[in-house]
Parts: sequence; structure tokens; C-alpha cells
Amino acid sequence: MQTEYTIMTASAKMPASCWGIYKRVALVEVEKGMEPKMISERAKGLVRIVRTWEKLNVGTTDKCAYRRALTEAQAELAKLNTGENQ
Repeated sequence: MQTEYTIMTASAKMPASCWGIYKRVALVEVEKGMEPKMISERAKGLVRIVRTWEKLNVGTTDKCAYRRALTEAQAELAKLNTGENQ
């Protein structure tokens, strides 16, 4: 089975008292050609969850928690992809 790494995003579950938009970011390993519907070990086509960032506030600038986590996930994805090709 061939696999590849990808980044997934989803809405985060937060209490009703929280205002604003919160998301989660996940770096996952999936079967080649598959696109899982959810960030979960039970998702069809998902091999494993490498790392997650939870409850990230989505702001208006690139300095918000969500954008910083997305940038960090993209950097880790690049490292995984270069290590995979060697």
C-alpha cells in the first residue's frame, strides 16, 4: 500500500460561551489517491494522524494561531515529503 502525507483542516468543538471561529489542523498519512472526510483514525483511507493542532483561533492576520499552525504544518509536510523520496 502506497501512502502520502497531506494537511487537513476542520472546525473545532468549542463551548457555546466562546465567541469567534476556531479550527483544528492535522498532518495525516493517507492511502495514495484517497481523501478522508474527517480527521479521525476511523476515517476511510486514513493510515495515521501524524500531528494535530487543536482549538486554534482564526483571526484576520497571518499572526493568528490558525495561520501559524498551518504554516508549521506545511513546513513539516515538506520535511516528510523530502524524507520519503530519499
